[in-house]
Amino acid sequence: MSLFSRGSKRRASDEIREEDFQRFEDAPGTGGNFENPVSAVERGKLVRLERIQKKRRARRIRVAVVCTVLLAGILVYFTGLYGASLALLGDTVDSIRIALTPGSGFPVKTSIPGYVESQPLAGGFVAVGEQDLVIYAANGNKVRTLQHGFANPCITAGNTRVCIYDRSGTQLRVENRSQTLYENQFDQSIFLCAMSPNGTLAVFLDGGLKVYDPMFNNIFEFKTEDLPTAMAFSDDNRNFAVACPKEGNGGLGSVIYLLNTGMEDYSQAVTVQVSDGIPLKVEYLDRQSVLVVYDRFAAIYNVSDGTEKARYDFGANQLQSAAVSGKNTVLLFGDGEHTELTRFVVLDTNLAAVGQAAVPVRANSVAASRSGVYVLTNTLVYCYGLDGSDNGSVDPGAKPLAVIDADRLLLLTQEQILDLDAPQTDASASAVSSEAVSQPASAS
Repeated sequence: MSLFSRGSKRRASDEIREEDFQRFEDAPGTGGNFENPVSAVERGKLVRLERIQKKRRARRIRVAVVCTVLLAGILVYFTGLYGASLALLGDTVDSIRIALTPGSGFPVKTSIPGYVESQPLAGGFVAVGEQDLVIYAANGNKVRTLQHGFANPCITAGNTRVCIYDRSGTQLRVENRSQTLYENQFDQSIFLCAMSPNGTLAVFLDGGLKVYDPMFNNIFEFKTEDLPTAMAFSDDNRNFAVACPKEGNGGLGSVIYLLNTGMEDYSQAVTVQVSDGIPLKVEYLDRQSVLVVYDRFAAIYNVSDGTEKARYDFGANQLQSAAVSGKNTVLLFGDGEHTELTRFVVLDTNLAAVGQAAVPVRANSVAASRSGVYVLTNTLVYCYGLDGSDNGSVDPGAKPLAVIDADRLLLLTQEQILDLDAPQTDASASAVSSEAVSQPASAS
């Protein structure tokens, strides 16, 4: 009873302090002016209240972590999935800790010297530069910064972890939001890596491909002398596609390998032979369809047998950049020099054009969300609807580097990270082309 009373008194005392804090905030002329003795007293109460709030926050984090550990222990006991459970436990604890840590949101000042690339990660994002890898949470907090020491750093991310590797080097590391999970040095050069949502990692080396589960156990190997230009996992963490240029019939074509980590032998792989295109990008639209963007056309293939389901030919247009969001594909055409050649087209799941726009300036790249298209230039980001309607432009005050489709749509620049909110413009001022889409899709 005495313990209960003591706890009640403590809670009542905390409530009084919170009321004092509110009164201090509302009182005119306090504002931290210590020449006023009343303000000094109130300031002392504020400091004590902040300490109490920090203790409460730490207590909530400890309780949440303990509960998570107990639940994970139950899972391990009943399933026997020791390695996988422990890996998931670490990611879950990270998520709880970050979620219970207050953040100021965006915009956030940042600097990533020698920016290379960025990807969404656990509601926030990860970015890599020539020297550092940085991870931001969804609430705007920077949760990790580390120096990688790689000459040619590249990243591939899953839901909660990221692999940073040295392209043409031999080293890679897998990181989550709090620590290094594992690192490895191979005997052969690394050409390309791809990570699935759960952290399964495909590493394409000189001489073939190796796939590792989330605990870095080797679960699949594929021997080939081909060199990849694109690679991606399905969201089932098992099916994955590898796209490689390949010589044939006196020219340069490509081969697409459709693989599964459960295959007993890679001879069971489904292959797609293409004689008239070099693969640049590959993405799973769903578990039955994989998209490959080539230098001359885009195509969708059936995962089970490799048959072509649809195709969109570029004609005389020169592909500059491509983005995929959900089941929409956005292609940016242009040569980076002539404004009159800069335009984009939006394709649906059958590669039929559903929107297009002429971009009024030279562009660098294109990004997409489930509701819009974003064309990045040296100074501005031009915003469009998926139907090609003009939503105006954003001037971030520094060179745009990337638009990241995280929990919120974020714009990364050389100086800051912005919560991107595309401004609306009057329809009469729209820069969208009113001409009909001139490149129809052809379905196979």
